[in-house]
Amino acid sequence: QGSYCRPSLCVRSGAKRVEAPTVRRSVGSETPDTMTAVPINRLSMAKGAKYTCEITGAPATLVCSECPVYFATKEHFDVWWRGIGHLIAQDIVVVRGPPKMIGSEEERHRRNEELMGIRRELLEVCTETAHKFLVQQKYELAVPGALQSLKFAIDVHGGEATELVPSYLLLAEANLGLRRLKIAEEFLSLANWNILKHPQAGSSMMSNMQRNFGRLYAAQQRYNEALQAFATDIYYSSKEFGPENIRSAPSYFHMGRVFQSHQKSARAASFYTKVVDVYTKFLEAWMNENSLEQSLEITAVEVEEAMEIVKHIADYRAKRLEDDQSDQVRMEVAEARYALGLLQVYIGDIAAGGESLNAALEIMLATVGVDHDKTKACQAQLGQLEKRSAAQQALQEQSAQQG
Repeated sequence: QGSYCRPSLCVRSGAKRVEAPTVRRSVGSETPDTMTAVPINRLSMAKGAKYTCEITGAPATLVCSECPVYFATKEHFDVWWRGIGHLIAQDIVVVRGPPKMIGSEEERHRRNEELMGIRRELLEVCTETAHKFLVQQKYELAVPGALQSLKFAIDVHGGEATELVPSYLLLAEANLGLRRLKIAEEFLSLANWNILKHPQAGSSMMSNMQRNFGRLYAAQQRYNEALQAFATDIYYSSKEFGPENIRSAPSYFHMGRVFQSHQKSARAASFYTKVVDVYTKFLEAWMNENSLEQSLEITAVEVEEAMEIVKHIADYRAKRLEDDQSDQVRMEVAEARYALGLLQVYIGDIAAGGESLNAALEIMLATVGVDHDKTKACQAQLGQLEKRSAAQQALQEQSAQQG
């Protein structure tokens, strides 16, 4: 298939124009799984028309059976379809299709406004979908959504706007995951150049960019530069959200991972302790509110990222316990399981959350005893869990009766 996602290729659409339907679904809703890639009909091509692959920018030989999107191979179509196509295929027909009639100037203006609104919604859908796949470490499936988000960002904001930076960073992170380090570096350079031209870029954007530079340097085994980038990430993340905010936790985590990969376990443990502490405080506060709804402070994708981070730390600490049976390491294992249990309750998996909390309590009782503050906190959360489970069951029964 060759390498793909190069910056020079990522903004080519090469789309054939087709008539748009008069009735649309809601933006980003799934399309029935009936579309395939078929050979391009060369006889029907406009003179001089050149179609390029949506994924690679290479000359296309196939077209989606239901929308004007082109591909070099069936493998590229499959990745596009699973990564983003099933969510946006029918919307692509609308945004790339001409109106049925020219109409008045007012009608043309109204249609352009409607199409711009659709593009904005598609930009959000593509960005969120790509981010979700990145969190799940499904990097190849993240690429199509990231590419589409960049194209829609250009359509909506223009080719020089800072709003392109999030898409560049998504593409950089996806290519980092695929070990295409040179391509990742090119996208990071584009993001950096864009930010240099717009000094008003926010701290959150700077944090995200530095985090990806850190990942790049870590993959290149340039550990000192990676640590510097992650330190800068922590600075901007703390500036934007606060050093104890749950959105700053990933910044500490990535710094810890560099120390872990560099066999500096004491420093890694220090950063991982910070991460667990930040998540624990947030989740305990949420549990104490007795709310059955998730907090508006973080998104569903960020919750998924938090789950991956806490699981990594829990596994890392469990492996350390195999070589070090000290009370300190045992308590670190218990604290990670405690945080994991609270997070599982947060996402609604009360059964798994109860298991993790009970496992944490067992270690705490055996290590520091029943009178320790952390033991008492764990017991209190298990008590809250019983009430939460009863409330959830009552809601389900009420919903069933109403249904």
